[in-house]
Amino acid sequence: MSFFPSGYGPSGDVFAALDLCEIDTPDGRMRFIIGTDGVFRDTEGRVWYGTQLASVSSLASALDGQAPEGSLNLAYFQDPNAPDLIAQIKELGLDYIKGRSITFYVQPLNSFSEFYAPQTPPIRWMERVMRTLVFTANGAQDRSASLGFEAWSENRRGAGRVVLNTRGHAKMIGADNPSLEFMPTSDFEEQKLFG
Repeated sequence: MSFFPSGYGPSGDVFAALDLCEIDTPDGRMRFIIGTDGVFRDTEGRVWYGTQLASVSSLASALDGQAPEGSLNLAYFQDPNAPDLIAQIKELGLDYIKGRSITFYVQPLNSFSEFYAPQTPPIRWMERVMRTLVFTANGAQDRSASLGFEAWSENRRGAGRVVLNTRGHAKMIGADNPSLEFMPTSDFEEQKLFG
C-alpha cells in the first residue's frame, strides 16, 4: 500500500504537490496552502487559500532535553492603513486555538490542469494539537505571527523507563525472558577474554 494514490509517481513526471494546512477554530475550519499564492478547490469542494508569506518549521525530535515542537509562521508587512492583524488575533486570545487540532495534507498534482480540476483528494499525513501564539515586530511595519503546535514525539519525555531484566522484558512484550536472569550487572572483569 502506497502513501500516494495510484497513478501518482513521486519519482515520475510529476508537476507538483501542494502543502495544505487546516486549522480547527470555534468559527469552523480554516484552510491554507503553505508557501504558494492562489486559491485551490479540492475534490470535496473545500477551498484552500494560499500565501507565500506562510511557512511551517521542521519538526525536531526531543534532543538535549529540549521539548519538541513545530510552528506555522506568517511573516508580513503591516499596511498602516489596514486594521492591525496582530491586534485582531490577540483579541481572539490563545483559547481560540489552544488544544484544537492543526492538520497537514499533501495534494498530489499530476499536471498543471489538476490545480483547477484535481483528480484525487488531499492526503492527510499529520495531525497535531495547537499550543501557543507568538508575535514579533521588527521595525515600523515588519510583523510575524507564529502558531506553535506539538511535535510527533511530544509524549516521549513522559515515557516510563523500562529496565532490561526479566520484569522489564515482560512489561514490554508480555512474556518473560528467563535468560536475562544471567545478564551481567557490573562491568568488572577479572581477566580479559581477548588480549
